[in-house]
Amino acid sequence: MDQADMAQGSAEIQKEPVVLEGTWAAIKSVTKGTQFAAVFNMSANESEIGVEKTFEWTEAGNWPELESHFSKLDQDIRWAIVNLPYTTTSGGKRNKVIFITWVPDTLTRPSMRESVRMKFCGVHCGGAMRQKATIDGVAAYQANDLDDLGLWTVLAKAAKFERDGVNKDSLSKLL
Repeated sequence: MDQADMAQGSAEIQKEPVVLEGTWAAIKSVTKGTQFAAVFNMSANESEIGVEKTFEWTEAGNWPELESHFSKLDQDIRWAIVNLPYTTTSGGKRNKVIFITWVPDTLTRPSMRESVRMKFCGVHCGGAMRQKATIDGVAAYQANDLDDLGLWTVLAKAAKFERDGVNKDSLSKLL
């Protein structure tokens, strides 16, 4: 490999995007329970990650609104942090904070290499955000299509270590 090839290779290595300050505040508000969820996106030049949308607690239910938001993103990666309250079958009340990495299977770019790079970036940056946020007890979840974003599917993954099962009736306020 000559110097020109090495220069080309190093030019292709991109820096990790900077996570904007408001992102950490949104993560904190969800983990403390003051907001239901926050969705994050990457800037067009892939240099920054910031808050795209926040979801407040509502009586009508929050999950359908969150699913609807993701349904419009078949060519974009996103990250979300969600606070899911539920009750166990024995009556215990729980809140599970879930960090979702959205890397749709339908994501395509002009070349296969670029498509793979974007998908890798989605997974890698999501993991880096979770680590830097140093949030204890957050469940990580990767969704690749809308079926992966079903409320029961996400909660089953997040609550898999519950001794008691999840009371499905307790999820009705999210729907």
